[in-house]
This record gives sequence, C-alpha cells and structure tokens, in this order.
Amino acid sequence: MPTPIELLTKLSVDDFSNVVNAAPKKVREELFRRAGIKNRGGAFALRSAHKTEGRIRKLHDTFSAGVEIPPEICEEVIRHYLYHRRELLKDALDFLGVEHEDGLTEADLDFLEELAPEKSRALKNKLLGAHSASDVELYLGFMKIPDPQ
Repeated sequence: MPTPIELLTKLSVDDFSNVVNAAPKKVREELFRRAGIKNRGGAFALRSAHKTEGRIRKLHDTFSAGVEIPPEICEEVIRHYLYHRRELLKDALDFLGVEHEDGLTEADLDFLEELAPEKSRALKNKLLGAHSASDVELYLGFMKIPDPQ
C-alpha cells in the first residue's frame, strides 16, 4: 500500500495544488515549513494566489525529490481534501453498503484493506463513472483498498 506522501507525489501539479489548497492554512504552512519552503515577503507584502501557487509547485518538486514529511501531516492534508469530496465518499459508502451521513461514518472500515479484487474493481469502475480519476486513485489509496488492476 502506498504511503500518504507517495499518494501525494503521484498527483499532477494541478491535482496536488487542489489537494494542498483544501487543507487549512495552519496545516499547509506546517507542510511548507517541514519541506523548507519559506514564505517570501515582508510584513507588508500582499498575499497573492500566484505566490501561493509558486510555493505549491516548489512543494510538489520537493515531494518528488523525496523530502521526508511525517505521514500524519500528509494524512491530514488528504483527509481535508477528501472531506470536500463528499459525493465521492457517499458513492463509495453506498456501493459498499456502509451506513453513513452525507459521506461520513463512524463505522469501522478496516475491511476495505482486504476487499476482494472483483469488488474493488467494481468500486473503482463505479467511482470513475462520476468522479475524476485522480480523486478516485487518491481515495482508494488513502483507504488502503487493494488495487484491482
């Protein structure tokens, strides 16, 4: 199973940017700090989306180069992103027959790690019909659902 940092590293720069931007500012800034990416500008500098995108591109390059980031931080970033993909969560949990409230559940999902290949293939195909391939791959990897290939 891929680690959270491996899941993030596999994303395109644009998808990586979407995932990182979904995290709260405090989590994002911790990620930048751990990767050694400083926020350029003085106390009176205006914040711009262009500057943030530049930092995220550097972060993506740093991930690709093999930076060591604690897995808990990467998990937090992915968790925040998936939280905003509630339709994907609802579709997956409905398919799996897990009770949920708007895509969120308190149910134990450890069984997903041992999902039969035909069931994980069917789940993947179902999700790909309604969601982006990168979101589906991120979800399946994060939930440790075996790759059906």
